Amino acid sequence: MEELLTLPGVGRKTANLVLILGFKSLRNICVDIHVHRISNRLGWVQTRTPEQTEQALYERVPARWWPYLNLYLVTWGQNVCRPTHPRCGDCAVAGRCPRAGVTKVGKSRAPSG
Repeated sequence: MEELLTLPGVGRKTANLVLILGFKSLRNICVDIHVHRISNRLGWVQTRTPEQTEQALYERVPARWWPYLNLYLVTWGQNVCRPTHPRCGDCAVAGRCPRAGVTKVGKSRAPSG
């Protein structure tokens, strides 16, 4: 990690992603804005920055999920738990979500068919 952080333009998110995808690390969490937002929205953490979220998630999420959080939460954050007007009606965990910070909910997607 420390060596990657010395490279120009490489921050914690990129360094963690390189370790997870390039080196098959199971000991890192890649936190981008989606992971940060959703982790706070779900009430898993109460943090102000992605860096704080990363550290808090190491303490609160079982290690077996660390390398997968980014993959799952980014896709979910782009499609369901969006930054503004999340589609809570389409969310599989809506009943267990405190919706921290959510002020307006978006419309659910119409069923395909």
